Amino acid sequence: MGEFKDFDISYCGWTKGNWDLNYKGESKDMVIPKELIDGCDKEVACVRISSSTDDIESIYLPENVPDVWLGTLFNSRCIKEINVSPDSKYLKSIDGVLFSKDGKRLIKFPAVKAGEYTVPDGVEKIENTAFSNAAIEKINFPDSLTEISDYAFQNSQIKSAKIPAGVKEIDDNVFMNASKLEEFEFLGDTKVNYMYMDMASEMESRISGEAFFPISSAYTLACLKKYPDIDKCRRKFIAAAKRGKNDKILEYLLSTEPETYEQSGSFETTELADGTLEIKKYEGNEKTVNIPADIDGKKVTSVGAEAFDKNEYIEKVIIPDGVAKIGKNAFRECISLDEVIIPESCTEIGRGAFNGCKSLRKADLPKGITEIQSRTFCDCVSLESLILPDGLVKIDDEALKSCESLNDLTLPDGLKYLGKECLYGCGFNHGPVPEGGWGYGLKEFYIPASVTQISGRGDGLFARYPKAQELFGVFEPKMMLKVVRGSVAHRYASKMKIRFEFV
Repeated sequence: MGEFKDFDISYCGWTKGNWDLNYKGESKDMVIPKELIDGCDKEVACVRISSSTDDIESIYLPENVPDVWLGTLFNSRCIKEINVSPDSKYLKSIDGVLFSKDGKRLIKFPAVKAGEYTVPDGVEKIENTAFSNAAIEKINFPDSLTEISDYAFQNSQIKSAKIPAGVKEIDDNVFMNASKLEEFEFLGDTKVNYMYMDMASEMESRISGEAFFPISSAYTLACLKKYPDIDKCRRKFIAAAKRGKNDKILEYLLSTEPETYEQSGSFETTELADGTLEIKKYEGNEKTVNIPADIDGKKVTSVGAEAFDKNEYIEKVIIPDGVAKIGKNAFRECISLDEVIIPESCTEIGRGAFNGCKSLRKADLPKGITEIQSRTFCDCVSLESLILPDGLVKIDDEALKSCESLNDLTLPDGLKYLGKECLYGCGFNHGPVPEGGWGYGLKEFYIPASVTQISGRGDGLFARYPKAQELFGVFEPKMMLKVVRGSVAHRYASKMKIRFEFV
């Protein structure tokens, strides 16, 4: 087959009848010769087409190609039409759209086609990546449709879709990255695979906008309406909708909430050696919790370890003056907790105290706090403001890790220790580049000369910004450190190859 200089074709031995065809030509109109396929020395069941260029505008398939998959071209945004020999017994083209000969399978829709498209009656299956990257905005599906394959509409511009009742099951990634989808409806009892396993955390991340692959709110809402354990997960989803400012989903969750529940709460206490009380456990569903200053005439001085752990209802907690200690994991994963009032009497906050409080927006630390212990505010993704007291000397391992909304933070003079990944993924060194920002959005951050130790364990103090690799061939934090010459911070910046300048 050497005479076909524009093509390389090879047999995929691991899949019976599959052939890989690579187009090397310069023309934007790819014409596959019939003789090329005839020259194959083994059975041809499917031809997988790839190309060294992604600007192919048209493809012509000869009569002896039984089936086709567009390989590297499945994401092409340039294809205007796919044509088929009229003598083909296997395939056909209607207005440049590729179908099986019997019209039951829609194989590929040209990406360039825009506007509105009506899938012909009789189509039963939309194949894998059929509308991937397509410019089409609205699709009308026939009642004959029963199956939609993986990634069928990924990265498409589709804005409106109604899934016919005949489609009983689809995969969750059918609409992956179809973020412009504004109107979406399941007309039947379509099961969405993957979402219907134990995937409350996945649904939560989508509602909040934290999912790795963004899915439109319309699609997410449609899936949510079918979610089997919605009442069990409602508080978690409400908190996620508030974080993500997803008003439509929040409205649905609140409007379908069972009759207003009666709020109540109680405290279990234990007496300390000095005769004061520690809040050992809170049980209740109150949205605002006022911890009492005294119980039965005894002063409350401590909130114990895991006292409010994983409470889904609390939105605000007021800790009274006189409390000196908040124990480890005291408010861990209180997913609805939006605000906490910590009194000036508090001198100790245990490790992980607010770990995973994803709705927490603000926390002011009292002057008596000298250490932020490990994972205290880890994964507080909504935390926008944190005022550090002047007496602070230590920020321990992962203390503020993944506080991605924390875009400003001032380290006080007198600080001595920065632990492993304690500032990793904070807003000032992580996240999207500001509009119009230079390069990859350098932001200045000052590390005082008082710091005498910076942990070198883990992935480093700051998140490294992957976009820098793409733009500049470096993989580094997207910030500029302000350091004192000869300081530990100066040596750390040099060692870790972080941009810096002297103050």
